[in-house]
Amino acid sequence: MNDPNRPTNLSGFGTARVAGRDTSLLDRVLGWLALSLVLTAGGVYTSLLTGLFLPWFVALILLIGLIFVINWAVRSNNQPLAVMLFFGFAIAEGLFLGPVISFYLRVAPDAIGNAVLGTAGIFVLCAGVVYISNRSFARWGRYLLIALVVGIVLIVASLFIPINQLFLDAFLGLVFVGLTLFDFWRVKAARPGDNNSLLIALSLYLDFINLFLFMLRFLGDRR
Repeated sequence: MNDPNRPTNLSGFGTARVAGRDTSLLDRVLGWLALSLVLTAGGVYTSLLTGLFLPWFVALILLIGLIFVINWAVRSNNQPLAVMLFFGFAIAEGLFLGPVISFYLRVAPDAIGNAVLGTAGIFVLCAGVVYISNRSFARWGRYLLIALVVGIVLIVASLFIPINQLFLDAFLGLVFVGLTLFDFWRVKAARPGDNNSLLIALSLYLDFINLFLFMLRFLGDRR
């Protein structure tokens, strides 16, 4: 997954100052990530409270479209639009997840908390591996993108032919663990042209949501 990022000097994208010091790329990425997850939780809560949700086919088109438009806004140095779209993306994802969370609240409520903790644990572990080791994950991007495309093809194929669901979940779970390692390495490397905090946060956000969903299905289906 090679995002077409490029550095910018806009406030919130380039170097920001907090209490008289420069914030690191990691600070900014984690800030965007935390805020996006809070907004997603708000979207889920709104869905549970009001019954408002996004059908999967509408969510698929909307969310994929927003990813492309967010990338375009960043490349165009349009900070307000990029931030607004990123926030809208996180809320829309919450509205999409609402029915999923509602289902597991009925059949396996403890699986939700365990899936959140498990996903957070994977993130901490991946970040620790990247920041403690001197290993470069630069070459992983291309192979992980290919693996992700293969996973998407398998998901579509499973609608028409029988595919072992446990195998599919395990494969995609490993892909997103790999992507999490790669995206944290992108933060550490801060390569010119690939050091935009909002876009890296978007990638990590997608890693988190997908890992959460796979863990939720795995834990919930064991009931």
